[in-house]
Amino acid sequence: MEKMIDDKTAKLASFEDIQRETKGRIVSAKERWATTMYSESVPEEMMKKIKAKLNITNGRFNDVPKDPNMKSDLYDPLVNIIQSIITASGNGKYKNSTREAMHTRGKRLHKLVVNSEISPDIVIKATGNSFELPRTDGLEGVDASLGYTNVTSVIEVKLDHTTNDDEDLRVARREVQRMGVHAKEIFAQQPNRLFIRFLVITESRVRLIQFDRAGVVHSPLINYHDDPDILIRLVVGLSSIPEVDLGLDDTVRWNAPEGRKAHGAVMMFDEKTEKYTKYRMRNLDPFFKRDELFGRATRMWDVADADGQKLLVKDAWIGTRTTPEHVSLKKAVELLGVQQLVDHEDRTGTEFGEIDYLRPSPEKGDFYDFENRIFHRIITVRYGEPINSFKTEAQVLAVLRDAIAAHERLVNAGILHCDISQGNILFGGSNAPEGICGILIDLDVAMEIMYDKKPIDSRTVGTRSSQSQLLLRGQGLPYRPAHDYLDDLESFFWVLIHIIFDHVQHSQKWAKGFIALCNSTDNLDSGGVKRAFLDGDLLDSQIPDCWTQECKDMVIAFHGFMGSIAIQKERIIGTMTEEWDSAPMHELHAQMAEHYGEMLEMIDEALGAPGSGRALPLA
Repeated sequence: MEKMIDDKTAKLASFEDIQRETKGRIVSAKERWATTMYSESVPEEMMKKIKAKLNITNGRFNDVPKDPNMKSDLYDPLVNIIQSIITASGNGKYKNSTREAMHTRGKRLHKLVVNSEISPDIVIKATGNSFELPRTDGLEGVDASLGYTNVTSVIEVKLDHTTNDDEDLRVARREVQRMGVHAKEIFAQQPNRLFIRFLVITESRVRLIQFDRAGVVHSPLINYHDDPDILIRLVVGLSSIPEVDLGLDDTVRWNAPEGRKAHGAVMMFDEKTEKYTKYRMRNLDPFFKRDELFGRATRMWDVADADGQKLLVKDAWIGTRTTPEHVSLKKAVELLGVQQLVDHEDRTGTEFGEIDYLRPSPEKGDFYDFENRIFHRIITVRYGEPINSFKTEAQVLAVLRDAIAAHERLVNAGILHCDISQGNILFGGSNAPEGICGILIDLDVAMEIMYDKKPIDSRTVGTRSSQSQLLLRGQGLPYRPAHDYLDDLESFFWVLIHIIFDHVQHSQKWAKGFIALCNSTDNLDSGGVKRAFLDGDLLDSQIPDCWTQECKDMVIAFHGFMGSIAIQKERIIGTMTEEWDSAPMHELHAQMAEHYGEMLEMIDEALGAPGSGRALPLA
């Protein structure tokens, strides 16, 4: 099954994909993590008030069948208990927000990113700033009133004998993987979600599961009849009126009259003035988002400031070993052709902004293996479309030229971009002045230039289609050279090659297989075919005729330049299996100004060629 995103086709994830995503990321917590969760949310007086509304004798919830034959026998009793807790706690309705427990028998929730028949048993349905009715217009067989867009949490019901906490935690792991279907959908359909908590519940026990951007943590099964306070606190927390307690970022806000999001805003806190700045959403949804369960979870929003200037908000969870993007952008302030920073927010050390604060505190002897991540938000100037949205040759070359010139300025400022790709080279916008026809964006994997101080480095980042052949072929070898500006220049070349051969109609049949191999997820396949391409001859007759002769000459010259660099580097580094002398590499890097000058001159000679302004036959 497939879905459409930005006119490109993307496959829906399968349950097997979720199993692969969660592998190695599931952590088992001690019982204390769940038993103390939300302890501050339910003061003693509220607990008494809630218990007065429940049928409890000697700690036991009498309305839960002791020996159910089927799990469906538990649906109504559990829904009634959960709803009683929600109502008695005051979470049932407050201002424009409501919370309601309901079973989903006979309901099919609309899925956007997962191809799975797995459905929740019980949900807590919600209205409020972050929730809306599912967008089911024109879709048959899915529920129009309940979906992943308007639930605070999902609860899976099981019979007690079908679950356990055996030593290998195989059953618990399977429960987590099933919940991964719901987590993936909620993260996708509630784009301001920071984390999600779920319950697995039987006639006597409950398990708490948390998905965050570092992985999953789950509790053991806990008998809630032995201590009813545990279940009460969990339900109160999972139905909380303050959305931040649910794992939602309440600085991303919508108005949802009649259950539909109508308009929204992103709020930015200024520590100096201690006030929020409001940025109006130009669209209700992020125009870019990553649907992986774990990792950066990047979201990008189109917004405008109070003066109407178009801006971009970018949210991402950044690993603590990575340089935050705002650090690199600050060094790029006023650099012509480089994305410009307007504001930023770093949530290090905050309760819901750092994974470390969301995870259980290790007790003596415990070890919880996960990568700590921190939520960062940047606001930058909003530019035009990516380079691959070109209509003419003149547009492509002007954008490419200015992006390469911007890259040189960035390198001179001590920053290496490391992810040159079609998506990271943008048009400067309508009527862009000379020098900013092309804009270099996305410095989230950029790094301080260290390749002359540290010539050997295994770090590999970037977009596969445009990664340099040497970085790919050398992955895992002990003496692979560090990513340098020449690798980025080669990435510009592969961007150009993709545009020349993959975005226009032509009869060069060999090119399709070549482009596919460049995009291969296998490092050696992608790196090998790129190296062979640089080693061979690129003939005028191989380049599609829709490009001008001047453009063809430029592509051939660019090809020759990168082929020469590849040979020079190989003479220095050899097989990358033994130590090599870094002095010749320093000498090569000393020619940096000449390298950039040569590339820009090639493009300048092709710019303005007769016929370069005509519309191309786009593929």
